[in-house]
Amino acid sequence: MDERLSPTRDAQLNVYNVATLRAEPPDRFDHIRFDPNNTCNVHCVYCHNHRSDVVVPTEELQAFLDENVLYVGTFQMGCVMEPTLDKRLGDLLLLVARSRVPPARAFVLQTNGILLHMHDPAKFCDAGLTHLSVSIDAADPQVHRALRGGTSIAKVGRNIANFTKNCPDAAVRFITTVTRLNLSTLDSLVRFGMDLGVRHFTFREVFYRPDSDVVDHSRMPDLVLRPGEFAEVTQWLRSMFADHVAFDFADEEMLQITGRRMTKDSRR
Repeated sequence: MDERLSPTRDAQLNVYNVATLRAEPPDRFDHIRFDPNNTCNVHCVYCHNHRSDVVVPTEELQAFLDENVLYVGTFQMGCVMEPTLDKRLGDLLLLVARSRVPPARAFVLQTNGILLHMHDPAKFCDAGLTHLSVSIDAADPQVHRALRGGTSIAKVGRNIANFTKNCPDAAVRFITTVTRLNLSTLDSLVRFGMDLGVRHFTFREVFYRPDSDVVDHSRMPDLVLRPGEFAEVTQWLRSMFADHVAFDFADEEMLQITGRRMTKDSRR
C-alpha cells in the first residue's frame, strides 16, 4: 500500500461523537471501535464510563459507513459498552460486513460473553467475524464477581464453547484488567482460557481517576497495583505460558496515552 494512503486513524464511534464524525469528510481508518448502545449489564468496580439508554440509530451507522469511510482495517463491535444488550447486534454486524468498505483485516466482536446465547450465531458467521474478544478478569467465580458484579463464569464458558462450535474459524481472545484482587489468579485464568481454545490474552493494568463520579472510591485505591507489580506479572505469565499462547500487556501509562490518542482521533 502507498504510505501516503496508509490509514493511521484509530477512532471510537459512539452516541457521543457520531454526529461530529458524520460531519467530517471521508477518511481512511486503521481501527473503528463502535459502541451501538451506551450501557452494560455488568458493573465493573473499575469502570469510569457513564451509561444511558441512548443508541446510535442504524441509519446513522449505515450513512457513516457509506459516506465517511474510505477504508477500515479493523472494525470492532463493542468497546467500552456491552453490544449484546442491543437486539440489533446480528443485523448490525451484517450491515458492516455488507457495506461498501467491509473490514479489510479483522472483524471483532468484543463482549463480556454473558448474553451471547441471546443472539443468532448464524449471523455472526455470515458476517465473517474473525475474532471474539471476551472481557474477563478471573476464572475464580468469587474473584470475578467481586470485580465484575452480575457475571457468571460458568455461563461465559458455555457461551464461548457454543460460539466456537458455531463459528470455528473465528479466534477467541481474552481481555483482562489486572488489579491487586486478581493479580495472583491470572495463571488459572490463562488455563481456563486455554481449555476453551483461547490462544491470545491481553492484560491491561487497572487505572484510577480520583476525579471520576462513577467508580467506587472506597474500593479503587486497594485495587491499584503497586510500583513494579505489573512488570512482575508480565514476566511471570510469559515464563509459564509463552510457548503456548500469545500475550499483549498494556500498563497504566500506555493505556492513558492510547486513550488520549483515540479520543483525539475520534474528534479531529
